[in-house]
Amino acid sequence: MKIRAYLALMVAAILIPVILFSTISLNMLLKAEREAALKGVRETARISLVSIDRELTNTQSAVRMLATSPYLASGDLAGFYEQARFADKVGATWTALLDERGQQLINTAVPFGAPLPGPDAAQRVAQVLDAGRPQISNLIRGVVTQALLVVVDVPVTTPDGMRYVIAQGFKIDHFNGVLTQVNAPPTWLAGVYDRNGMTIAQTYGGGAAGRGETRPDLREAIRSKTIGVIRNASDDNMKLYTVLERSALSGWTVAVGVPEAEIESAARSALMVWIIGLAAAVCCATLAAVFFARRLSRSIRQVARSAHALGAGGEAARTGVSGVAEVDEVQAAIAAAAALVEQEKQSRFAAESERAMLFEREHEARTRAEQQNRAKDEFLAMLGHELRNPLAAIVNATGVMAHPGMPAAASERAREIITRQSGHLTRIVDDLLDMGRVHSGKILLERRALRLDQVIDNYMATLRASQRSARHELRVETVPVWVDGDPTRLEQIVSNLLDNALKYTPAGGTISVSVTIEGDDALLCVSDSGIGIAPELMPYVFDLFVQGARPLDRAQGGLGVGLALVRQLALMHGGQVDVRSAGTGLGSSFALRLPRVQPPQSEVSVPAPAPSSHQRVLLIEDNEDGREMMAMMLEAQQYRVDTAVDGFDGLRQAGAACPDIALVDIGLPGIDGYEVARRMRADPATSKVRLVALTGYGQDSDRERALAAGFDAHLVKPVDMARLMEALESGAPAAPQLAKTAL
Repeated sequence: MKIRAYLALMVAAILIPVILFSTISLNMLLKAEREAALKGVRETARISLVSIDRELTNTQSAVRMLATSPYLASGDLAGFYEQARFADKVGATWTALLDERGQQLINTAVPFGAPLPGPDAAQRVAQVLDAGRPQISNLIRGVVTQALLVVVDVPVTTPDGMRYVIAQGFKIDHFNGVLTQVNAPPTWLAGVYDRNGMTIAQTYGGGAAGRGETRPDLREAIRSKTIGVIRNASDDNMKLYTVLERSALSGWTVAVGVPEAEIESAARSALMVWIIGLAAAVCCATLAAVFFARRLSRSIRQVARSAHALGAGGEAARTGVSGVAEVDEVQAAIAAAAALVEQEKQSRFAAESERAMLFEREHEARTRAEQQNRAKDEFLAMLGHELRNPLAAIVNATGVMAHPGMPAAASERAREIITRQSGHLTRIVDDLLDMGRVHSGKILLERRALRLDQVIDNYMATLRASQRSARHELRVETVPVWVDGDPTRLEQIVSNLLDNALKYTPAGGTISVSVTIEGDDALLCVSDSGIGIAPELMPYVFDLFVQGARPLDRAQGGLGVGLALVRQLALMHGGQVDVRSAGTGLGSSFALRLPRVQPPQSEVSVPAPAPSSHQRVLLIEDNEDGREMMAMMLEAQQYRVDTAVDGFDGLRQAGAACPDIALVDIGLPGIDGYEVARRMRADPATSKVRLVALTGYGQDSDRERALAAGFDAHLVKPVDMARLMEALESGAPAAPQLAKTAL
């Protein structure tokens, strides 16, 4: 074969593997691009579904609140009509009350007392009452409004046995607004469809589109309860990738479609670049082969002529000498070509190394994302388990207390269980909230000089009194040592360390607590003879949501938050916490180091809480059970208690009874607690009443907002009775003469 043929084979041997593996890599890249694009579509569909479900859930909650209306229980339809109007979302929903025959009694879409159509929903009402739970309808046409709507029906049974259905209807335009708030790209199609495949709401990008029949392919997928990605076409025959998500609450389907060209655009661009690059590589290789073939052929022919001339002698010999010089020149060209090939190889190697490094980084990022996703799923599963266990115990205990045949000892035991499990729930919620506040920098320490050994002694007394350590042997050795710290947060550190030891130490095990002085530090050690810590887990013990191996029964329980909170609080105090363990089954030891300080000149004693001043208290709380229990607690402390179920009722009773103190919930129906406080402060008759906010909102911003509205104190549910008494009595009028007379 000629040199040209050899060079052609060499070029083919190089290009064929490159083309093959480039094709495989390109295919993988295109698939990854498509999946990445569809992932964003799935997130948009899920966000849209969550928004729709939130609207329906809020409506169910509002209707359930209406079901407890005293106006409905007493048959006062006019009063119930006014209360129902407050539950409506202006311009979006209206409320109707139907009896067992399907006859509408009231409808907030028309004035009260206006004529209403005859029984037109008997079958729907019968289904809701038979099911005994809320129902969400498909797309229907309203009899009163003659508009397309969907209805949330909630069955109600009054104390005197009357059965009703409260229905709240949604204008369909409301769900268009919900979809547009998701802020999908303008080219995307989003829609909400009922269980029959009828269009409830539909948008084309940011603008609302009309409703009507759904295309057969999409309707068939919805009726088949398909979830995932399908390929279909829009009304104008544009090819789409459509993601379907189904609501477990309503059975509706949210569909988000993206033009196929938009999903495939990145893939097509990459394919075009690959084709151009491949063509350029083939052309360059072909031109190079032709060039070097000609040059080598010419050089070899010159060498041959020189050799023939050298064999002939004479002038030829001189020509032969000239020919040897030409061969040397060819050899130099070959050497230069070899250097060029080596340089290209090094460049290619550097490019491959960079690409491998990028792939490695991508793999690490994907691995981290998968680990974080697993950690999220495991945390949610743990949270569900940790909340359901104490809730189950509380529910069972209340059942025991309600049983008429139970002995007094069983009821007392049930009360102990409710107290212990309620405390467990409170610790779980406090740990989660405190961890969030630490990470966001919203915890401010109230530091002062205090004795660390007294913090330990106080908590140990509480622990022994609660019987939580009854199955373990506790050993405590302390020496007096002063530190600069927040007593509440230090007790929280001690509580989490001891809870960890109790959790992972079997019954009969030993737990040792010691406080010593080591140089300029105060050293708190909590050691146990429990299950120990595996070596591979040691570096991650103080990370958030990290625990040891968790069997299915989760005998140890916990959320993996306590030790992470311990580390953060220790750092905020200028200290550190360490852990040691010889291995699995050999126990563990946690050591907290805090800087020592000099003892203060004098210790300030905390006065005992003042006894009840028998003041008149107005309790404004919309939760019936919470209102009843709080009233009983206050009456047990010799307070005179009046109760109100909402803000308007509270203002009326405050003006009539002139209480000394008003305990006001913030999340009230009608008007919230902030508005109640502002109106009471503006009314001369109630402006001097001491106002205490009793709420579940516990951020610093919530406290500042309450004080700005006119409250004198801000307490977070669930509130300890001693803390509540302190808030009630801090502004009470002094009556020392009466106290002395009573003595």
